[in-house]
Amino acid sequence: MAEGEEKTVPEECLIQWMGALEAYARDWDKVFDGHPHYFTQEYWYLFVGVVTSAWQGRPLTINAACQMMKTGSARTREDRLKKAVQDGYLLKERSESDRRTTYVLPSPMLEDLIRGHLERTYRQTAEAFVPYLRDLAAG
Repeated sequence: MAEGEEKTVPEECLIQWMGALEAYARDWDKVFDGHPHYFTQEYWYLFVGVVTSAWQGRPLTINAACQMMKTGSARTREDRLKKAVQDGYLLKERSESDRRTTYVLPSPMLEDLIRGHLERTYRQTAEAFVPYLRDLAAG
């Protein structure tokens, strides 16, 4: 193999990866009790973005949270955010330093749900790929 070329990933590993992706999607659906409106790319971006930003100590403004959703009109994004707040997944909190700024934070419930989802799917994916990665590293 020439330098810089990547080794082809065997189909059996790609099949495992597809299984892990499907399990990830099914787990996400279970986390939100199968409610189809939360099984969308927009809510995934929103929830993961809000949780990640909070864990990094940089909460998102309402505008930044709406931008995380990637698609939809400004009104649609605001409606999605409002629904997530009403359902208890997100919280709105005024900045202490600038009362004009409102931050979107994950509720403790959403943090628990996302953490559980990510831990389960992280472990499942690691179990599927650690053997292949060890073999790859061994040469």
